[in-house]
Amino acid sequence: MKICLVLTLALVADFAMGDIDMCFMEKQTKTELRTFVNHYPENNHVYFGVKSCPENRLEIGATFFRYYFSIKFGRTKTETGAVRINKYDGGGIITKWSSEQVMLNCDEVKYFWMKWSKGELAIGQGLELGSRTLYTFNDADVRSELYSGLVHVVYKGTAEFENQCGILFKKHLCQRSLPLTSDLYRSLDDSLTYSVNNDEVMKLDEFPQRSK
Repeated sequence: MKICLVLTLALVADFAMGDIDMCFMEKQTKTELRTFVNHYPENNHVYFGVKSCPENRLEIGATFFRYYFSIKFGRTKTETGAVRINKYDGGGIITKWSSEQVMLNCDEVKYFWMKWSKGELAIGQGLELGSRTLYTFNDADVRSELYSGLVHVVYKGTAEFENQCGILFKKHLCQRSLPLTSDLYRSLDDSLTYSVNNDEVMKLDEFPQRSK
């Protein structure tokens, strides 16, 4: 029982152990700067999914006051590299990293993450923070208190975007000893809702898909 309690506390304390649940957000077909819908603005990180053909061009970036840190996909006549990581400020664009690796697919959603703290912002692939990092900014202009959101734009072609809509947890071995509805879970955050479906998966903070 003590072992079960320890394992349960460890699971609850570290939500990063769960699988990130991603949902369709929107399909963008015209060139305009749009705000990325983030259901977890209190976090210092964000996940996003993109489905678009490699020949298309699009960009997603985090804004900190007048500074903009982004990942840009696709080539132009004057740009090399299939993907670039840029910083925008009053003086223009600075490309900090680029790669010839094609990271988009016409038929498959590709996932990425951004995470920031004081003086640092990292961008990577996948749905696990800190893994497959592409580039890390060490920049005094990255300040969490100045973060104002994520934006995205499609310059050429179309793209479908996904955002985070929940966290999935596999049912662990000690669940029968300590039910999910216990006071231990409820005391963590009364704003969280918990449910278990027939596939033995627990979903936290599930948001409905946006209405058309």
